[in-house]
Amino acid sequence: MLKRLTWCTALVATVTAVAAGGACGQGANETGPGHVKPAGGPDHIQRRIRAGEVPVRGANLGGWLVSEKWMTAEADIWKGVPKELEGGGEFVALTQASDPATRLSSFKYHHDSFVTEKDIEDIAKAGLNTVRVPVGYWIVGQDPYDTSKNGDWSKYPKDTVKYLDVLIKDWAVKHNVAVLVSIHGAKGSQNGADHSAPVEPGKCYWSKFKENVDNTINMAKFLGDRYKDEVAFLGIGLLNEPNGDTDEKVLNQYYEDAYKAVRASGNDCILTIMPLLYKQDAENLNGFMEAPAYKNVWVEWHPYFIWGYAGQEADEIVSKSISKDFQEKLNKWNNRPNSNKLFFGEWSLANTGQFPNGDSPDFERWTQAQSTVMDQAKGGWTYWSWRLYGDETGFNAWSMRSVLRKDSLKKILIK
Repeated sequence: MLKRLTWCTALVATVTAVAAGGACGQGANETGPGHVKPAGGPDHIQRRIRAGEVPVRGANLGGWLVSEKWMTAEADIWKGVPKELEGGGEFVALTQASDPATRLSSFKYHHDSFVTEKDIEDIAKAGLNTVRVPVGYWIVGQDPYDTSKNGDWSKYPKDTVKYLDVLIKDWAVKHNVAVLVSIHGAKGSQNGADHSAPVEPGKCYWSKFKENVDNTINMAKFLGDRYKDEVAFLGIGLLNEPNGDTDEKVLNQYYEDAYKAVRASGNDCILTIMPLLYKQDAENLNGFMEAPAYKNVWVEWHPYFIWGYAGQEADEIVSKSISKDFQEKLNKWNNRPNSNKLFFGEWSLANTGQFPNGDSPDFERWTQAQSTVMDQAKGGWTYWSWRLYGDETGFNAWSMRSVLRKDSLKKILIK
């Protein structure tokens, strides 16, 4: 209890200082990969990434500001949620609560404790340079496009923007880590999955109603304007994993409109765009939003070798699916003149049992094969995810901090 109170008190103090415009970089320590200058200093890694001098090498802060049951199963936020609904995301967790006030308190503790400054320090010390942070549209704190008057935004956890503020304005400055903010939870849901926190699990209404798309444009502008001058702010993932019956024409028009909204203030941050999840190949977004008419646009893929590979043997996955088939797809994208940089926003060493032993030579081979192709993305990559509940001991391939505890794997991943 004392540890919890001490941490919460420290976070409140930090949030207060950030909100007051304190010099977050003052007294920055020198841990991590290189000396860290105060906020605004020319040596922050974000500037080098944006300039194209170094690629992203990072981890996702998944499950933090957009909660997913499978990553945070032990958290109190899921207690009392009917079994058949617990995989639906945090909107379901809150609206199905018998005592919403208690559930909101549980979310606050989760936000306070699941990711702390120590995590950002550890990420930097590991040799990583970036975190990708999933957020939902409720982070804006209002919905000016609520024409249906449902007020759904108000049912999500309140004031989550303060955690993003602390991350970008304080922790990431101190520890020389860049921050990419990913729009995971768009109004109406772009995929119906739990990581978009949909009102109706399994349903994606995002592209069906103009108010949803307008809300997401407003959200992108809000994030861009709020963090435009923050030295650790790398950019925005404009929409995570659009899928299902999301309309592709609406999606691509949204990307162009969101680009204009963010750039209107002179903000030249990185903006990533994703094809429909089932269209991640070199033929999609080919020739779309490229230089010189567009600046700092990256195309984002999520190449997981777990879903759809259950029937393959270990050697087939490594030798054919990764080292041949995916390598050819990657070459086709990278070799095309004027192509936008490719960014692998999510990938993992998790598998369906072909590589069960993290200490085995087979797992090292699996790691090396993936690392070889992931490193060829010119924008870089962020692993899914940094941590999950219960990964303090043992081995879990979904947890990068767990993976990096094995020196043999760390030597492959961190160069």
